Amino acid sequence: MEKDFKQEQAQSKSTDNSMQSAQEQNQQQYLSFWHILSNVLVSNLGILYFGYQISVMSLAQNTVFVVYSLKESQYNFYSSLLSAAIPFGAIFGAIIPGSLLLHSSRKNSMIFSDIIATIFAFLSLYDDINVLLLTRFLAGFILGLNSSLVLKYTNEITPISLTGIMGIVYSIAITFGILIASINGQFFSENPNKEDKYIYFVLLFPIVFTISRPILLLVFFNHDTPFYYIVSNQSEKCREFLMQIYKPQYVDQILQEVQQEAAKQGIQEKAQTQNSKPFFVGCVLQIIQQFSGINAVLMYLGQIFQKEHFSFRMTNLLTLASNFIFLISAFLSYFFVEKYSRRGILMSGSTLSGIFLLSLAILYIIDNQQLQFLQFILISCYYVAFNFSLGPVIWLYCSEILQSKEFSIATSINWICATIVVVSIPYFDKLWPLFIFFSLVCFFCTIFTLLIVKETKDKSKIEIINLYNPHQSDLQGEYQSINKNTPDSVSYVD
Repeated sequence: MEKDFKQEQAQSKSTDNSMQSAQEQNQQQYLSFWHILSNVLVSNLGILYFGYQISVMSLAQNTVFVVYSLKESQYNFYSSLLSAAIPFGAIFGAIIPGSLLLHSSRKNSMIFSDIIATIFAFLSLYDDINVLLLTRFLAGFILGLNSSLVLKYTNEITPISLTGIMGIVYSIAITFGILIASINGQFFSENPNKEDKYIYFVLLFPIVFTISRPILLLVFFNHDTPFYYIVSNQSEKCREFLMQIYKPQYVDQILQEVQQEAAKQGIQEKAQTQNSKPFFVGCVLQIIQQFSGINAVLMYLGQIFQKEHFSFRMTNLLTLASNFIFLISAFLSYFFVEKYSRRGILMSGSTLSGIFLLSLAILYIIDNQQLQFLQFILISCYYVAFNFSLGPVIWLYCSEILQSKEFSIATSINWICATIVVVSIPYFDKLWPLFIFFSLVCFFCTIFTLLIVKETKDKSKIEIINLYNPHQSDLQGEYQSINKNTPDSVSYVD
C-alpha cells in the first residue's frame, strides 16, 4: 500500500509538472496581446457609458434642479428618481441578452444598442424633468444591455490564459467612465441659473462612446466571436477569425475546442436543471455586490460630502480625487487577479471593505468636524478594497460560471438590488445605519466565499461547469472535460 501511495504521489507530481509546462506553452498560443486588448477596449466603450451614467448625477443634480425649474420640496423625490432610473432601466436591459446571445450576432447587438442610445440621448435636450427621467431610464436600459453583452463578447474572443487580464478591463472601463463624469462635474456653477446650458453638454457627452464604438467595430474589428460563428454554422468564418488571434499551429485545436464547447451546451443545460448551484452562487454574489454599498457611494458621493458641510468647490474636488483613486485601484486589480485565486481575493477584499465601511459608520456617529477628512480617506480605502475584489472579481467570476441566460438573470438581480439601494438613500438623514448594514454584507461575503464559492482560476470552461456538478461522473460518459493545458489530451464529441 505504501508503494502504491508513493507511485500515486510521483504520478501526481509528474502530472502537475506537465500541466505547468503546458500552461507556459498555452500562454504563447495567441499572436498578439495588443491586438486582443485593442478589441476588448473597443467593446468596453459601452462600459465607459455604464460608468458615466451611474456617476453623472452625483455632481449634476443641483444644476438639474434649477435648469428644470424644480421646487425645493421636490428635490428629494426627483433626486431619488433620477438616480434610480438608471438601475431600474438596467433591470430590463440586462435580461434581454440571455435570449439574444443564443441566436444573435454579438457585434451587431452592441452596434444596435449604441444606435438606440445615441437617439435616446437627444431627448435630454427637451426642457422637461419628466422627459429627462425617461431619458435616464432608457440610458439604464442600454447600460443593462452592455453589462451582459460586453462581458460575454470579451470572454468569447479572449484566450483562456488572458481571461483574468481582459476581465479587469471591464472594471477599469467602469471607473474611467466615473472619472470622466467627475471631471465634467468640476465645471458646474455653485449658483446655477435657468440659462445654464452646460448641463446639456454633460448629459449629451455619452454619445462620444455610442458613436465611436460602432465605427471602430465596423472598421477595425468587423468580426463576431468564435462561439457565435459555430452555433450559427459558420465554421469557415470562425477559422478565419481564429487565424487573426492564434498562431497557425494552434488554430485547428482551438477551432475543435470551440466546437466542443458549443456541442456541450445541451448537456450543460441538462446538468443545470439537476443542479442549480452555479446559478444560486452567481445570484448571491450579484446581490452582495450591490448591498456592499458601491452604487450608494458612487451615485451620492457629492451629496455625502455636502452633508459633512464641505464647500461646493471642495465637494467637487474630493469627489474627483475619490474617483481618481477608484480608477487607480482598478488598474492595480490586474496584478491581484493574475497572481492570486478568485476566492482569496474575494475573501480578503470583502473583509477589508467591511472594515472600512464600519469605520465610516463609527465616524458618522462620532460626528466630529475635526475628523471630516478621515471620511475621504476611508471612502478611498473602501474604493481600493472594493475595486480589486467585489467589483471586478464578481463580474468576472459570474461570467465564468454562468451561461448567457443565467448571467443575464443574475445581472438583472444585481440591478434590482441597486434600484432598492439608490431609491432609499435620499430618505436617510443619518447615513451610519446604512454603512453598518453594508459592512455586514461584506463580512457575509467573506463567509459565503469560504464555505460555498469554488475556485475557477486557470480552469477551462468545461472544468468550471464540473466544479458545481454533483453528477460529474455521469457527464463524463457523454462528454470529456477539456484540459486547456494539455492539447494532446483533448477528446472531442462526434
